[in-house]
Amino acid sequence: MADEQWTAAPGRSVPTTGASDELLANPPAGPPPGGLDGYRAGRKVRYGIFGVLALAVLGTGWLVSRWQATQEAERRAPKLPAYTLSPEVDDAARPRQLVWSEGFARLGLARAQPGVEEILLPDRRVRLAPGHDVAQIKVEVRDGRTVSMTVLVGRVVELPLEAGSEAPPAPPVPPATVP
Repeated sequence: MADEQWTAAPGRSVPTTGASDELLANPPAGPPPGGLDGYRAGRKVRYGIFGVLALAVLGTGWLVSRWQATQEAERRAPKLPAYTLSPEVDDAARPRQLVWSEGFARLGLARAQPGVEEILLPDRRVRLAPGHDVAQIKVEVRDGRTVSMTVLVGRVVELPLEAGSEAPPAPPVPPATVP
């Protein structure tokens, strides 16, 4: 047995049949298949993968920019003021008008109870515009006349004083005390 494994393989015989009859009658066009044919065949799949990746990157960028814009809008949105009143105060009994008759001030309006709904100036009334919950204005009043008024936050509506009435006088100012 050991001798058999070291012996030469049986020789091959030269084929005696099949010469030109084994060739194709109509050979395929182009070069014979090679290494780049598989690469060319996967072209559509690669384009699809790159297209999906490009859409994913663009979609992610759009979502991140939208999220940042929403965060920025929430940060810039006017905040509703928080009020804390003692329990014995009746909210309905509190006046919701503020009278300003002299000087420079930054005043706020709020629809939420117990916020100020209307500011009475010597020559006009200022109210919140429809659809707005808060607003802030800078106002300067001199000699019974509004010199300047600037809306800082929100929107307001300026109305004339009611017919036959003038703005009520401002409450007396307490005397200043020196420490």
